[in-house]
Amino acid sequence: MNNNEKEKVNRIKKELAKLRQFHNRCYVCHVSWHKRGMTFHHVKYHINEKTHSDFPSGYAGTLQYYEYLKPIIKKNPKMFAYLCNPHHQTVTKLLQFNKDKQERIFKLVRKSR
Repeated sequence: MNNNEKEKVNRIKKELAKLRQFHNRCYVCHVSWHKRGMTFHHVKYHINEKTHSDFPSGYAGTLQYYEYLKPIIKKNPKMFAYLCNPHHQTVTKLLQFNKDKQERIFKLVRKSR
């Protein structure tokens, strides 16, 4: 990503993070900034809504994706969570498992404390 595209994406994210729904921090760990970045997670998708994979790969596509998402997030912020990238990757990974496996994983985590 050239610096101009990267700055534009970061400006969009920072602007959206200030919406009351997001409190300008990661939903999970409450950091407002992470060295690996911050992102918006779709809690629910609307029918026919585009995903990141619908945009060109590379940094120009990321900018196009966030320009597409910006009005959607502003209109319905409850459909998103603001996360640091490590927690977004964790959530995304857990979603690959069916509900039974997720529950067993969560049960094991609670037992392991």
